[in-house]
Amino acid sequence: MTESKDESLPDPVLVSVALPAGVLNPTNALGAKVLHAAVLPVVVGLAIRLVEGTVSIGRFAEAWPVTVLFVFAYLGAWSLNGAFERYPFLGQFEAAFLGASFAFIPVGFFLHLLLGPSLRMVAVGAGAGGLAVYLVDQFFHQFRESRLVVVPGGVSYRLLAAPGVTPMKDARLDSVDVDGIVADLHSSQTAYQQVMAQHGLTEVPTHHAGYLYELLTARVLLGEDCRTELTVSERPYYAHFKRASDILLLAISLPFIGPILVVASLMLWLESDGPVLSWHERIGQHGDPFQMAKFRGVDAGDGQENATSVERLIQKLRINELPKLWNVLKGDLSLIGPRPQPLDFSPELFDEETLLEYRHYVRPGITGWAQVTHGFAVDEARRELERDLYYVKHRSAALDLLIVYLTLKNVLSGFGA
Repeated sequence: MTESKDESLPDPVLVSVALPAGVLNPTNALGAKVLHAAVLPVVVGLAIRLVEGTVSIGRFAEAWPVTVLFVFAYLGAWSLNGAFERYPFLGQFEAAFLGASFAFIPVGFFLHLLLGPSLRMVAVGAGAGGLAVYLVDQFFHQFRESRLVVVPGGVSYRLLAAPGVTPMKDARLDSVDVDGIVADLHSSQTAYQQVMAQHGLTEVPTHHAGYLYELLTARVLLGEDCRTELTVSERPYYAHFKRASDILLLAISLPFIGPILVVASLMLWLESDGPVLSWHERIGQHGDPFQMAKFRGVDAGDGQENATSVERLIQKLRINELPKLWNVLKGDLSLIGPRPQPLDFSPELFDEETLLEYRHYVRPGITGWAQVTHGFAVDEARRELERDLYYVKHRSAALDLLIVYLTLKNVLSGFGA
């Protein structure tokens, strides 16, 4: 009777997925990172030789801040790259270059302020050399094709349509080395036990389908056919750090953004009578409502077909978001977070209202994960919520840096919200 029941279950599917090293089986690569960073003192010595024509112990000792800071920059770039390359829409070289930019540029700026003129050229040469060493190393650091067994049942079928998943149609399960088993551990226990028993995979690590779905799509798995379990940690230090970063960035950007706000307001006021700003009620952190500022006539609810030439220009240049900085200063908004939703936002697709409570766990933002990865027209409420919950679950300084980069990239390309 047991064999008859097992034979009625679909066969497991063997797939190939290109994943960064250490994602499925985390390893401590600190030793390798330190070993690679050890080449930087040599790079500093070569920079001194190139700039001054000779290398002395005393001159090398004077350049110790260059060596130390670039070692930390190298390790920081490697760590950021390890975070960035987990996102499937970023190419390997783009992730490496982005990690290096966020690590090396601040260090270079600090050294420019710290060092005298005689060592600045040494720092420039060492920085260029260290960056070259890092990028060359990352160029040869290729993703490994992981072979996974997808156990049928539950939501496992969704993984077969995820980006980067390639079924190995001609391969037999008993003829290849398997790196992991993927199953919906909530609803496919029978099929999972059958695969384990028939193919002797007791030593192979098992991964929940929801984890792989997040890894391949950068979204939390939602739907009527799955059970969503969302664990949101407190991270109080991160919340304070992010609020301080918002205020600091506002202060730094005010000399540049202030004149734009004044000119845009003056143009709107001169073109027609009426208030320059319009106010819209939105859902804030913990579900508390607040009034969000916008320039007049740039919201769909204001009647785009009747917008004036100045209003259309402000929207085309993406200046329409700038009045929201007042809400950031007040603490209603953050620079980065889920899209602020109107009060009539309804979770009709979802039975669990706690999912929306998780969405409102953090401050909404001017830009965010859903805005930069989905585009301007968010047609599917479920997809947007999947991205928002992903941000709440995985929020971190690295993810915020990635959103800043994607926001700038999208503004320049015309994509995104």
